[in-house]
Amino acid sequence: MKPPALGPLTPRQGNALTKAIGRALLVVYRWRIKGEVHNAPKFVIVIAPHTSQWDFLAPNVTMLAVGFRSSWLFADAYDWWPLGSFMRWLGGIPIERSTSHDLVTQVVQTFNENDELILGLFPEGSRKKVQKWKTGFWYIAVQASVPIQLVSLDYERRVAEFGPVINPSDSMEADMERIQNHFRGVMAKYPDQFDGEYF
Repeated sequence: MKPPALGPLTPRQGNALTKAIGRALLVVYRWRIKGEVHNAPKFVIVIAPHTSQWDFLAPNVTMLAVGFRSSWLFADAYDWWPLGSFMRWLGGIPIERSTSHDLVTQVVQTFNENDELILGLFPEGSRKKVQKWKTGFWYIAVQASVPIQLVSLDYERRVAEFGPVINPSDSMEADMERIQNHFRGVMAKYPDQFDGEYF
């Protein structure tokens, strides 16, 4: 299956060779891509479920195959040469994790300073089973005035699916319910770590 085409506003990365490599890796890992990447210069991607280190592979191979540029966060403790330069090249954004620097504020500032930015986040914040999702991604989207696209990783169907785009409302509870309901029934790598009890 041919990966989806990008809209004119979506940030791009790579070339014909890197796309071919990404598509070859999809064939090797027997993964497919469904849906379309949101056509906008700036937005947050919420990726779930997150129960395994393999959850980093599917989004990155998908990004490579489709040819869009997405960023992710890493602690600034790792922002030293040459590791930091390599992580930035891969789309990493260094974040100060000291108590005096609010993560949401830092990310919102990064959105405001860039004309193009797609930021991928795992709302669970951990591969272990959690009782409550982190809500930082919602506050980031609200304060940066950007939409949220939902991306599911279904290991049963072996599909990375670009789902609906949500424009945050004035009710976090209503938005979170809608977002979490979207992921019901999605098969995680380790289903016992993502059984829906905490939705």
